[in-house]
Amino acid sequence: MAVMAPFTESGLTVRIVDTPEDREQAFRLRHAVYCQRLHWVPPRPDGREHDGYDEGSTTVAVFAADGRILGLVRFIPPGRPFMLESDFCRLLTPGYRLYKGPDSAEVTRLTTLSAVTDGSRALPVAGLLYKAIYRWACARQVRFLYLVVETRYFHHLRRRGLPCAALGPPQRFGAGPPCVAALLDRALFEREAAERPTRFRLWLKADAAAFQGPPPSRPPGRDCAHSASAWRCRDETGPSGR
Repeated sequence: MAVMAPFTESGLTVRIVDTPEDREQAFRLRHAVYCQRLHWVPPRPDGREHDGYDEGSTTVAVFAADGRILGLVRFIPPGRPFMLESDFCRLLTPGYRLYKGPDSAEVTRLTTLSAVTDGSRALPVAGLLYKAIYRWACARQVRFLYLVVETRYFHHLRRRGLPCAALGPPQRFGAGPPCVAALLDRALFEREAAERPTRFRLWLKADAAAFQGPPPSRPPGRDCAHSASAWRCRDETGPSGR
């Protein structure tokens, strides 16, 4: 199966985490964010956050020139358990059924360092992670991407032109900020990008494989008691929030 090719922009390299040193960095960054800042997971004595979902998944990271990981995202394929099936199932509207066909995946552990700069300007780490999500989905021919993200990331994704539909109301886990389950339909993005091209959409699609799937149809899971797309998340923090 095809894999996402590495790419470099703005002096940053985006590639798959595939060495023990990379994984150690990734686990420590996840601990700093999910254990110490968001409090979604209890802190661990070794300062490394990892779980059973790492087995069989793929992590892609944004690397600085010196090898530091500045941000990362993990992809769980449909043949593995999704976090939305257990850990985050209460984020879903009652009755919603997850679609786990071969053209689906779950995006988890979307993580960035706070206020990443090169001393004079902010680095586009979040944008490069969004491009990594798109390119990974293109390479693996994935259409439907499930996400669990902070509401600020959800609103940021939508403002940038990525058509994410909330699958339930925002909720908090522990003392952390509100988060939301969402579904991103890549076929719908392709249609909207063709009809209303923007600078961000053109940048995201540059040099990526063309979408080969059927035209957009009714997204999966819509036969639940209440339409998931009916939920609206109030933007409390914006993309620059904590």
